[in-house]
Amino acid sequence: MNQFTCGAGVCAGLLAASMAFTRPAPAATPDPAPGGCNAPASWFSGRSVPKPDPGNAAQFNSNCAFHQFSWQSFLWLTQVAAPGKLRFETLYSDRAIVPGAPRPREHVLGGVNQANSHGILVDQNGRAVYTAMMIDDVYRNFVIKNQLYTAEGMQKADAGMVFPNGALSLKSTWKIVAPGEDASRFYTTDATIELLSKVDGGVGIDANPKTARAKVALVGLHVAVVVAGHPEAIWATFEHVDNAPDFGADQRPSDVVSEHSYTFYKGGTIAADCNANNASIIELDARTQILSPPTQACRQYRTGAGDLSNVNNIDSLNHSVLSQLAPRSPWKNYREVGAVWFKGKNKLVPDWTPNVDPNPMTGSTLLSSAVIETFTQNTTSENGCFSCHNTMAVTDTNDITRTLSGKNINTSHILLQKYLNVATVKR
Repeated sequence: MNQFTCGAGVCAGLLAASMAFTRPAPAATPDPAPGGCNAPASWFSGRSVPKPDPGNAAQFNSNCAFHQFSWQSFLWLTQVAAPGKLRFETLYSDRAIVPGAPRPREHVLGGVNQANSHGILVDQNGRAVYTAMMIDDVYRNFVIKNQLYTAEGMQKADAGMVFPNGALSLKSTWKIVAPGEDASRFYTTDATIELLSKVDGGVGIDANPKTARAKVALVGLHVAVVVAGHPEAIWATFEHVDNAPDFGADQRPSDVVSEHSYTFYKGGTIAADCNANNASIIELDARTQILSPPTQACRQYRTGAGDLSNVNNIDSLNHSVLSQLAPRSPWKNYREVGAVWFKGKNKLVPDWTPNVDPNPMTGSTLLSSAVIETFTQNTTSENGCFSCHNTMAVTDTNDITRTLSGKNINTSHILLQKYLNVATVKR
């Protein structure tokens, strides 16, 4: 079946090229060992998962509690909330931080170049992986009220200003489903994608891109929620279990990571050939939208690292949630990779980065997504959420009027992208 509707002869090329590829068979995923961190039965006993309460400070009293909040958020966000749409698909687009933005809840998949590395995750069919960013009404109302969508508003904002409890932002990550490809293990939907072109000597999406309709499968969801006592937000990453293999604890560069094939990994690939940044070598056939070479993605830190209790809690909670989901639920094929937040009484302060002071962080302190931060997992200054989402000053601009002092709200790249008017924010 042709999954595309577009003009100028583009669809014929897309269909012909995608027919030449087949998705590798899903790799087997072992059940994690059960432990002491479990999902309450009440999440699954009613018609819907209760909305998590970000204002109840008393609940955030253990490592397990933060992971429970993350999983509950994921389940709540992935419930059907409107005909043909999950709750996260009904949120505002990140473009909606500007008052009067047209079609504020329309989600066009227009992100392909990954932050900092500028590489593009290419699946085994040769297609780019796309992203979209979304925000809730708490986040949007706070930004508009304080005029943080303008350069002047960002400059005037107090350095200690923080997002209110419940402010939520997320990044969804999608793989294009080839005609005839089995996507039964994924949540799928039809979406508008922006087509690739050659941009500034590389590959990306230009300022006025052509678009197409495509069937897409969800491969990752990155969720950040501000909760009571934690204005830094809980940053949690969820991925499909078929995405990529994990490095072993004693993984050597010359050793094969897995004999199984995954969505973004060809079985038998050695570790040294994983997560290679392709920004300078990637090639595009603009007519078919096929990229080469395909990416061999691996997950460097299985749970985003953390101490033994953090690892055990993630494994236990994943096991508990998946065992209680309905047998045919597509969400049985997704899991929490990890989550990171601040420990104890550590407070978010301006001009902070974990690259200088990692002490405030706890949980999955080296958390990266294999499908969102594929190429920076082994870069010490970039292999964790707060490594980029910190409160440091923004000075990497040639326009002095666009530099920004260190502020707590600088953790949100949605604000910085709009403020700087650039595709990515470098730190």
